[in-house]
This record gives sequence, structure tokens and C-alpha cells, in this order.
Amino acid sequence: MRKRLSKAMMGLIALLAMVGILALAWGQWSSSTASTVSTKQKTSQTVTHKPASQKANKNQQTKSEPDPKLPKQNTDYPDLTQYDDLAIKVSTKQQKMTILSGDKLLFQTTVSTGAPESPTPLGQFVIEPERGDFFFNNASGEGAYYWVSFKGHGIYLFHSLPTDQQGNEIPEEAALLGKKASHGCVRMSRQDAKWFYETIPEGISVTIE
Repeated sequence: MRKRLSKAMMGLIALLAMVGILALAWGQWSSSTASTVSTKQKTSQTVTHKPASQKANKNQQTKSEPDPKLPKQNTDYPDLTQYDDLAIKVSTKQQKMTILSGDKLLFQTTVSTGAPESPTPLGQFVIEPERGDFFFNNASGEGAYYWVSFKGHGIYLFHSLPTDQQGNEIPEEAALLGKKASHGCVRMSRQDAKWFYETIPEGISVTIE
């Protein structure tokens, strides 16, 4: 009888030991699996977030306007809404643009008109409806900020000094301000061009001589 009880006890102990081993193995496997899933989820979030962040920075850089390298021109701009009988005159000899109210001089600044091989047209014109804050001409490899059309509805313009495709001012071209250097348009400093673009109303007469 005692031998039978002893064998039964030994069998029970062996069974409990096997259950314990299986439970321990299951716990380790579950922990390892959870850790792997967590790691994979974390990696997936990082990969997804990083490109989105890079894209946002790239868009911001594309939209930002590079600061011009050269000194700015006139900073004392008149409030043109306070004047009537406005007119714009451009002198190709003096490389000056003047804004008048009747006979009263309101504003004058240095410009660059057309080079000898691509002269700015002479005569009477008006400020046309077309204008914009930036353009780039693939044919010439140049662009500009703050353009306003005065002839040909987008052909002949007032605009800033030339830029590259990224909007960076071209130093060699900027150095020619005050000389006949353009492709026929009237160039001015970016600061002047911004004020002109935001202020000059459509329909004002333009005289180029």
C-alpha cells in the first residue's frame, strides 16, 4: 500500500513540475512576442513621421523669399491714395523712374531699362491689369519678383532685379542697376518693386523717353 502511495506522489510531483516548466516557457514566449510587436510598431511610426517632417521643411524653404544681398533703395514711399492725376515717367538716359501728381514730384528711384540690343519701348503706355509676385522665364534663365505689366499684357514689365529659378538675386545683374541692362523691361530694387506692385493702380499713364 505504501509503495503505491509513494509512486502516486512521485507521479503527481512530476506532473506539477512539467506544468511549471510549461508555464515558465509560455511566459517567456509571450514577453518576447510583445516586445517584438512593440518594437515593430515603434519603428513603423518613426519611418512614417520622418518623411512627413522633411517634406514640410522643404515646402517651407521653397516658399520663403531669399533676402537680397545688395543695399536697398529709397525707403520713403508716398501714400498714393492721397493724390490725384498720377503719372509715371521713365528716363532711359538718366535711368530714373519718377512718379508725379500733376507737376508735383512724389517719388524717384534708380532703374535699369533695356540693353542696346533689347531696348525698352519708348512712348505712351498705361499700367495694365496683369501683375504678380514672381515669374521665371526659362528662355532667358531669369526670373523676378513683383512684376507689373505696362505693354503687351505681360510682355513688358516693371519688376525687381533678376533672380535665378530658386528666387535668389543674381549678383552680376543686380550690380547693373542704373545701367541699360534689361531685356526690355524696367528693373528696380526688390524693395521698390514690392511697393510699386502693391501700390500702383491700374490705368495710370506711363511715359518712357
